[in-house]
Amino acid sequence: MKNNAIALTRPNLKTKGFSTHHIDIFSWILLGKTNREINTMLGYTERSHAVVDHSRKVMYKLLALEELCRMDYNGRVIYPRSYNFWWKKLLDKHMKTLLSVAIAPGFYETDK
Repeated sequence: MKNNAIALTRPNLKTKGFSTHHIDIFSWILLGKTNREINTMLGYTERSHAVVDHSRKVMYKLLALEELCRMDYNGRVIYPRSYNFWWKKLLDKHMKTLLSVAIAPGFYETDK
């Protein structure tokens, strides 16, 4: 039973690498959408942690592009909505670079 619960909360994203889907999710967070709203929009379960995981991947890439230490900016990673103007500035600055390394996402087909 426990394994079924874990399987239901996993995202249906097939690509394991950094994709444009991650950037979209992070953009929605910066626009003020809640994790629950994003989960519903994308068809994830209510308790899915995918939104947090995908957006953190973008934030860590932005910190690396700025050559900033993860530890020093951990608060901004944990609470991105509190620093949305700062993150938006970084995202706009590095969007071209992020899009050049991001791949188009592939999704598993669901027959439900």
